[in-house]
Amino acid sequence: MNRWIKISLIGLAIAAPLMALGTARYMVYSLTKPARLSIRESPDDYDLKFEDVEFHSTNDDLLLRGWYITTNASDRCIIMVHGGKSHRADPQIGMLDIAKQLVNNNFNVLMFDLRGHGESDDGRMTGGQNERGDVEGAVQYVKSRGILPQNIGLLGFSLGGAASLLAAAEDEQLPAIVADSCWANLADLIKSQISRRTALPTFLGVLVPGIAKRAYGLNICEVRPIDAVKKIAPRAVFFVHGEVDTVVSVENAIRLYHSIHNPNNRLWVVPEAEHVQSFKTQPEQYTRKIIHFFNQYLETQVTMDSVNYDLCRERVRKDTQSF
Repeated sequence: MNRWIKISLIGLAIAAPLMALGTARYMVYSLTKPARLSIRESPDDYDLKFEDVEFHSTNDDLLLRGWYITTNASDRCIIMVHGGKSHRADPQIGMLDIAKQLVNNNFNVLMFDLRGHGESDDGRMTGGQNERGDVEGAVQYVKSRGILPQNIGLLGFSLGGAASLLAAAEDEQLPAIVADSCWANLADLIKSQISRRTALPTFLGVLVPGIAKRAYGLNICEVRPIDAVKKIAPRAVFFVHGEVDTVVSVENAIRLYHSIHNPNNRLWVVPEAEHVQSFKTQPEQYTRKIIHFFNQYLETQVTMDSVNYDLCRERVRKDTQSF
């Protein structure tokens, strides 16, 4: 064989695995890199009463920032958790529109930025592994406001949905979670992302877990919301997913729902809805369904300011007549 051909083949044999390794490293970097998008709206724009708040993630003490939106009529709170490469006021989801509907239905609301997003401290995206601590920190903050854990609900979108399920699996007191556009397990999602984002061979996905572990401490194969769902039972989870989601396929929600027989769980596949677009696609039905879900599974404690005294007197009168 010609000497130069031999040299070329040897060079190719050395270069090919190095190129594959470099490509896989870039994939991991890209998949875990958050985006710092500016927050252009606030609860003020929706005539909501709120305050700026800060608290820490439970797993690495990162400082997280958000809004606590209050209503005087209830001791219940919904923690809203946005998706990846977004922020607490994501207009694509309609985060503040949803918060407005929750407040109108007598829920306080905590909206905050996950690590690496919005105004919170820097951090990589880890598919829910570390973001779970962000949600746990949010829960602790709400408890510090005097809200009982049985009155706290989670509403998470995509990455926020995965983090919410993982957090609820570790906190047995949380009664109700809405997971919108969530994946079943991170390893499968990354495989689909590789094939969707690039024309490169899928075998490169074999390199990704090892690189993610060494570079960022991310245990891809252990981030499995589908296992968290089993630990959450018999508490209630409402899975919402767009029928035509091309980022996280609807099969993920179906797998999550069928992973365990829990009569308290719910599944709603929204026709013609893309990724985290279910509220924008069906706003009235979305609002009605999640409000009904939270009303069903969160305890209701009405403050004295909201008591209808005429109704109370009527109930007392009827109870007295029944003896």
